[in-house]
Amino acid sequence: MSLRVGSLGLKSTASTWIRFSPHVLCEENIENLRVIVSDGKVVSHLAIWEGWLHFYGIWLKVGLIGCVCTHPDYRMKGYASSLVKDAFAKLYRDHVDFVMVSGARSLYSRAGCVEAGIIYNYYVPLNTLKDLATSLDELKVESYSEDKTSDLIELYQREPIRFRRSFEEFKLFADRVFLAEVEALSISVSYRMNKPTSYVALVKGFFNNLTVVEYAGSRIDVLKTLYDASKDLKVEYVRFPIPYGDWELIILLEGSGLKPKISQAPASLAILNPAIFANKIRPYIEERLGVKANFKVVTHNDGGLEVYMFGECARLRDPKAFTTLVFGRPETVHNQDTIEFDYTSIPKAFRKAFPIPSFNYGLNYL
Repeated sequence: MSLRVGSLGLKSTASTWIRFSPHVLCEENIENLRVIVSDGKVVSHLAIWEGWLHFYGIWLKVGLIGCVCTHPDYRMKGYASSLVKDAFAKLYRDHVDFVMVSGARSLYSRAGCVEAGIIYNYYVPLNTLKDLATSLDELKVESYSEDKTSDLIELYQREPIRFRRSFEEFKLFADRVFLAEVEALSISVSYRMNKPTSYVALVKGFFNNLTVVEYAGSRIDVLKTLYDASKDLKVEYVRFPIPYGDWELIILLEGSGLKPKISQAPASLAILNPAIFANKIRPYIEERLGVKANFKVVTHNDGGLEVYMFGECARLRDPKAFTTLVFGRPETVHNQDTIEFDYTSIPKAFRKAFPIPSFNYGLNYL
């Protein structure tokens, strides 16, 4: 079977979509592409990507859902809902631990997703980056080329939270595009004593600003690399999404007087099997707390669950509340879905462990 990509009535060309999601719209991933055919043509589409996320020494199986679109002439027929339901059924069968869906729609909320996780959006002026970078003149910053792929991998492997990527996937991602960009993805790599110390992947937007897509390595060197890239690309400021938990970078920026404008979710998230998920992250929870917490989750047939820690119990009637407890809820949400979750009612012992550090798609965006 071969892969053909059509536009589904959208303005972007098929070749652009393939470059936008090269890890998804490929023959190797064809079993994870879902379509609905009507009148002899594809009228609705959804893509799945399955992989692994390294989280502080623990490997979690993650499913990404994206590229959800329906031809304008065939909307309001339930096609997208059917595709989402089928996608979740496959992810359950494949024992995926949690799902990330790009976007915030009631379509995803009905499937059990919630806007969870916390990403702080900093808008960093060029002069602030310059002040932070003044003491780092010995740093050498170079533009990415394919011969630097091994350096990207070495830096990425130092990150406590990261997707599993092969050498070929790194090369593929380095050439991908983002649909809202003006210029191609730009990656800068920094070196000290001929050793890679950081990299920053950026896209330039329509309003003369840069957005950081992914970064890795020394946080102070990340800022220096970002400053050099900003000068070269002639922008006024940089939008820098930083996940909750990256305290070193947050302290560097807030020590310079910056505050995040908003916090938002990296995606709509769903934990598919709370009991198994809790068992997997228990080592992280106990290491973070420094004691054996006896952390576990018991699920019930009515969808409710009980979360235990330190002999205390939090009873949650909505499975989405567990996702919110674990990953946190940002200040800004786009889908005003109702979640039966009152953080103030959670035992204090739980607040020492949650929310866990957040994560972004980075170059894996779907």
